[in-house]
Amino acid sequence: MRRILLPAGFAVIVGLTVLSVRSLHANQINIAAKLGLIDARLAGAARADDLAALRAENAALLDRLARSERRLSELARASDLAAAREEITTIRYAVAAIEAASRERFARLEGRLDTAATEALKARRAATDPAALLTAVLLPSVQVSARGGVGGGTIIYSAGGDSFAVTAFHVIAKTIVKDDSGAESRLPVDVKIYRLDGTLDETVASDLVAFDDRKDIALLKLRSPKVFPAARLRSRDRLKELGVFTPIYAVGCPLGHDPMPSLGEISTLRKEVNGEKFWMMNAPTIFGNSGGGVFHRETHELLGVSAMICTFDNPVTTPVPHLGILLPLEGVYDWLTEHHYQFLFDVRFSRPGTPKDAGVARARREW
Repeated sequence: MRRILLPAGFAVIVGLTVLSVRSLHANQINIAAKLGLIDARLAGAARADDLAALRAENAALLDRLARSERRLSELARASDLAAAREEITTIRYAVAAIEAASRERFARLEGRLDTAATEALKARRAATDPAALLTAVLLPSVQVSARGGVGGGTIIYSAGGDSFAVTAFHVIAKTIVKDDSGAESRLPVDVKIYRLDGTLDETVASDLVAFDDRKDIALLKLRSPKVFPAARLRSRDRLKELGVFTPIYAVGCPLGHDPMPSLGEISTLRKEVNGEKFWMMNAPTIFGNSGGGVFHRETHELLGVSAMICTFDNPVTTPVPHLGILLPLEGVYDWLTEHHYQFLFDVRFSRPGTPKDAGVARARREW
């Protein structure tokens, strides 16, 4: 009787174990389906490092369970109870470890999904709010003119009685003059400030304080103690997130008009002109857009400064409006650092001659 019961009991135990393994197998397949749903929700919203790890571990466990199911079936036929117990213990430890790691990673993924959904909602709301768009993109945009040259510009800093704007150097190049002795002087540059409704507010004289003809960039200091609306600058770290198809607004003064935006995308991050690194965009631009700001269409942050457009020379020079070239903000940051103007974009630096604790007015700019 005992001889009959032992094999039968063993068969029952192994049979239940095989069923358990099959149940675990089914659970892992369900987890794989959930991972697919999360993967779809995460697309374009958040980094999926944890998701990749979960999928890899889940696939490995599915393979392990399949092999264990086959192994237990073999052990059942061979009536090897000791080996079956060892296999069952190994499976339990493996499943427990994977389940613990899965719970932790699922929690992190859910947190990321919540954060991504919140940020996406904010971006959508901001993008559909005309007042917010005007305030963030058009108010900091100015028209720059000097000795026949007209272009766009962007106020990037205004606090404590100092205001600075960037533009393209070739727009204001004629303000640099030399007398018969070769002594250099710089004529003032007119900067037109506009109201929220697009009407002209005032024209402020400004001084050319720094420039680079190779980068085609210039920095103007406005002769006014007023505080003007300034653009939000994208940080160095977040500039690395940008790529081809990044949605943008190109704001400038085409053909001498007041600042106006055009819609487009970043076309390439690899454009070299005279040994300098530029980006390209497909937002329509023309003469007068030079010096204007290029803004992220969703976050409304400044990403760069329009420099020039491509032309087709055969046999007549023809501008190609959808092939615009811009100096990325990273290049602007490097150039400002070389000229000791880090305080314009980095709150860790103070204006020359300004006490370190006099940063209340600057803090509100949210650099």
